[in-house]
Amino acid sequence: MVKEAMLEANEGNLPSVAAPVTPPDSGERTVSKGRTKKSQEISWGKIRQLIERYVRERPQDHIATFLADLREIDISRKDPSAFYRTRDLVRPMGQKIMAAVGQDLEDPFYYPDVRAERYTTSTISPIRYLMGCIRKDTTAIVEFGSGWSTNLFQIYVGHGTTRSASIGYHGAEYTIEGQECAKRLAQHDGKINYFAHSFDYRKPNIAFLRKYTGHILVFTRHSIEQVQTINPSLYEDLCSLRAQVTIVHIEPVGWQRSQELMRRRADDDAAFFGGIGETIDGDIVSVERQLANAAWWSWRLSYNTNLLSIIEDYCGRKKGRLVKREYDFSGVGNIMNPSSLFHVELW
Repeated sequence: MVKEAMLEANEGNLPSVAAPVTPPDSGERTVSKGRTKKSQEISWGKIRQLIERYVRERPQDHIATFLADLREIDISRKDPSAFYRTRDLVRPMGQKIMAAVGQDLEDPFYYPDVRAERYTTSTISPIRYLMGCIRKDTTAIVEFGSGWSTNLFQIYVGHGTTRSASIGYHGAEYTIEGQECAKRLAQHDGKINYFAHSFDYRKPNIAFLRKYTGHILVFTRHSIEQVQTINPSLYEDLCSLRAQVTIVHIEPVGWQRSQELMRRRADDDAAFFGGIGETIDGDIVSVERQLANAAWWSWRLSYNTNLLSIIEDYCGRKKGRLVKREYDFSGVGNIMNPSSLFHVELW
């Protein structure tokens, strides 16, 4: 891809920084690292209160309505590029827009778009992508670090009650509040085969999946980011299951492909990262600057440093196959913490 070629050409040519003089409200490293367990407990507790109110006031409403009220419905068109592939009149323009980012109209992830008065590309929603990973023999769908399982419920809404009848939906979550909130929403639906489990990336326990055969879809979405180093045994445990396993990570770890940034992070180079924070309003067009900003954000919150190396290790040892990789495809939530996607089939 064009982005990767640019990165390889510029590797090691990261923004130069000097030792920072940090004002009180600048981007210096925070005291609390990432989102604390307590803050998550408070957030999921508030969601639980809202759901209880919705159920009380509108007992006949479907959970899709509740998700929409909570701004948690994100299921885009299935194939936005079909219009350009099937109409000769607009196909050349669509091809040109896609080619500008190293893609073509056959790509199922990106599609031509107009944003802020400019031709550009957009991507299908992560939920739509995950729905596309469900197979006829899928028996379980699991989210690690699931919070109140909003992603799982969106997949369930999109996949439908009938097709979900033979699938177990599992929310593996660190906080009790997140688990209880999800169970309440599942109870209101009454038809989803939903299960909540206690889960910690540092001491992963996936015994609840050992009963499954067929195919299991596992995914994470901006939860691994919260743990500086996850336990690689998670992949070993997934490989040991009787079922075939697909795992999709949607995490802000694209900056980890830079050896220079990884070295700076390993050295905990405060002067380097502090300097990036001092010039955060600088260059906004280069790939290397975008990566440096993302690495700075990760450093200041002690976000994850080892997901990409685990994926590369398993695929390098032929214990998994990388089906799709999309670096830094979206920064909707926070442009300093952009999502990257890694779709892996484990053997």
